[in-house]
Amino acid sequence: MPAEESTILHLDMDSFFASVEIRDEPSLRGLPVVVGGTGQRSVVAAASYPARAYGIHSAMPMVTARRLCRDLVIVAPRIERYREISRQVMAILRSVCADVEQISVDEAFLDVRGARRQFGSPPAIARLLRERIRAELDLPCSVGVACSRAVAKIASARAKPDGLLVVEPERTAAFLAPLPVGAISGVGPAAAASLEKLGVRRIGQIVDIPPTTLRRAIGPQAGEVIRIARGEDRTGLLHRERDKSIGTERTYEEDLTDPQEVRRRLTRMADEVAFSLRSHGFTARGVVLKLRSPDGATITRSATFTQPTASGERLREHVIALWERAAPQMPRVRLAGVRAEHLRPVAEQGAHAELHGRTSSWQDLEAAMDRARERFGGATLARGSTLPSAPGRGPGVAAPGAEAPGVDDTPDAAPRAPRT
Repeated sequence: MPAEESTILHLDMDSFFASVEIRDEPSLRGLPVVVGGTGQRSVVAAASYPARAYGIHSAMPMVTARRLCRDLVIVAPRIERYREISRQVMAILRSVCADVEQISVDEAFLDVRGARRQFGSPPAIARLLRERIRAELDLPCSVGVACSRAVAKIASARAKPDGLLVVEPERTAAFLAPLPVGAISGVGPAAAASLEKLGVRRIGQIVDIPPTTLRRAIGPQAGEVIRIARGEDRTGLLHRERDKSIGTERTYEEDLTDPQEVRRRLTRMADEVAFSLRSHGFTARGVVLKLRSPDGATITRSATFTQPTASGERLREHVIALWERAAPQMPRVRLAGVRAEHLRPVAEQGAHAELHGRTSSWQDLEAAMDRARERFGGATLARGSTLPSAPGRGPGVAAPGAEAPGVDDTPDAAPRAPRT
């Protein structure tokens, strides 16, 4: 019987946004570069490795990053440019391997069992992908090769920057044992704190904890965590409907306190997400609203549709209803996000797919908005209700320069999957 082989790859672009900016502007090479806004509420979307040497990392407030490095170079994000390069990266992956699961704009899992005959062993395929991305796109990436997606992701993180790490099945448990428990995806700060109360700080210590005790400490994921720690997990790629999502979120320079303004912003985001759904040929069975207050408190609310939809009006109705229920808990909004979940390809649904609004007028409106966006760009056409009013103007009439757009700190790939 042939020996078991590690066939799951996790490829992660290194400091993707910053690497793209440095590639496009070579004079930035070697400098502490971050991508993000410059306002008081802005955060770091990506940091180059010279910037990381100062302790700067993604999601850090920009004011903190500037305090850590006086010579910091701040580059404004170019979301469409990153998505364009992301598509090129994924095209390279799919030219080598048919089984690719993109999980964000800059990372993907691959199951390379079907590519071995043509391209060689999994490590050889990983080297080929890294070489092609470097040669064709002039960008660095790191790859982890393992027998499960969880371990492959851990391996790619340990391979950074610009490296390759192969974990054979027989040495998986030994590889994981000395690592902190937080290295396992899904073991967040709260679970790690619960484990620490049990004296468990390293993955290898998890196997010594009775399953019932572990379940009380971290909940229903205990079984999966035990399998990973023992090196027994063999979870491959996930192509489940519920794991795919498309969304957007924005952090605002000034807190949103006017209910009408919150409705306007959420409506615009719902329309953006719906347009992305239609553009990529998906419908959604659910929508999630995310809100964050100035003190960092975050709440999420979700709703499920009776019929899959890609209609901005349907998304808007549910998002606004979710916000109205959450508004008493969130009188000031610093960040807002809208995400469509449980995606299904339209091709699988045929006549049952609801692509536009429930009335012919909404269908015509959304179709017109789609055509304008495709021809002229995303900011071409919008509902009148999403435009700010000004003195002397009626509702829905935009004053020049009246819009103060939020900073999109977490641009998404579409579709982005899975979110676990």
